[in-house]
Amino acid sequence: MTLTTWILLACGSRAPESPPAAEESVLPPLVQPSQGLGADLAAAEAFSATRPIYERPLGVGTKLPDAVGSLSAEVCGACHPEIQAEWQLSTHALAWVDAQFQAEITKSGNRWLCLNCHTPLRVQQDYWAVGLQGEDVESPVLVEAPSYDPALREQGITCAACHVRDGVVHGPGLPDSTSPHPVAADEDFQGDGICTRCHQAVAMYPGKQFICTFDTGKEWAAGPYAAEGRGCKDCHMPRVDRPAAVGGPVRSVARHWWRGAGIPKLAGVQPPLEANPPGLDVEATWGTEALSLRLTNARAGHLLPTGDPERRVRVEVQALDAQGSVLAEAWSVQFGQAWEWWPTPRKLSDDRLAPRESRSYQVPLPAGTVSARVLATSSRLTEETAAYHALDGYPREVRTHELLVTAGGVTGGLLGDPP
Repeated sequence: MTLTTWILLACGSRAPESPPAAEESVLPPLVQPSQGLGADLAAAEAFSATRPIYERPLGVGTKLPDAVGSLSAEVCGACHPEIQAEWQLSTHALAWVDAQFQAEITKSGNRWLCLNCHTPLRVQQDYWAVGLQGEDVESPVLVEAPSYDPALREQGITCAACHVRDGVVHGPGLPDSTSPHPVAADEDFQGDGICTRCHQAVAMYPGKQFICTFDTGKEWAAGPYAAEGRGCKDCHMPRVDRPAAVGGPVRSVARHWWRGAGIPKLAGVQPPLEANPPGLDVEATWGTEALSLRLTNARAGHLLPTGDPERRVRVEVQALDAQGSVLAEAWSVQFGQAWEWWPTPRKLSDDRLAPRESRSYQVPLPAGTVSARVLATSSRLTEETAAYHALDGYPREVRTHELLVTAGGVTGGLLGDPP
């Protein structure tokens, strides 16, 4: 196995810390000639049926709904402009063009696995997997997709990826819809199935140094939010009263921002804080010799952080003198996972915050301290991994909280978006 095969499917990837234990022979992908759209699609669908749901495309897209001339988000935006404008800022819209993802999918023949969540329509995919050589996911049998739409691929998880099935626009259902295109009420949009199809994807691939680690759906199911009837959309798709389409009646409609952890994939492109604020709450109380710090997962219905195994939440405390200078090395704590990737990937530790879990700390303050600055940061990946993928300038983290604590009280708190 070469260094170029180290990847974590849809989850970020690690820079090498030591060489793999042994070399492994991997056959390159085998590309077969197209047999025509019908035959190729049948072969691809038959293969998909043998794979877990998160390894299957979410839709096909070869059949357009009546009165819809294209599956492009711009076409959808003609009637749904506010929804399209929200989507354009979302992490979903950047799922394909994301620089980290682009760096990762060049590393291995397992690329076909990643496409099914990042470009979920078959018409967005340049090749379709129709089999495996020797049951090896890095050695797929591929056919060049006869319906491939390269412009649509750039839109990542676009409107049609979630909403179009066999020429029908699916959604939660509107009782008085007068849409010019066919619509269908879909139970996946009533619950969380449309989300967990990709955000509950956990797989270990024997003999490989890559895994899939999205366990967010199970984290939510194990916590208090599920028992209270609160699902993904309650936090990640807040509702607003407005027309669902131009000229329609005002009704309760879900936002389509999907801010996630709030770390932009393109600098300056992200939904507003109201899309969903960070899950962390930071409380600090002044003491004569120590700062009392309480950290709570107050708003995330899953573990904090969730998703990619390199994600971290870090909190640090700086002791300041009367001039505002830092007196000593900052105290810090962070939450996340630690993994070992070879010879077999395995999780070494996991100290993430469960929903509504709080942890308290006493942070010593050196002599001469007159105030303390508390900073919280959400991080996507390490500097080492960013360098390994040549991701210079890529947004790795975002500051979420800044507090100034003195004997007189606390100022600051949760930060808004930078200008």
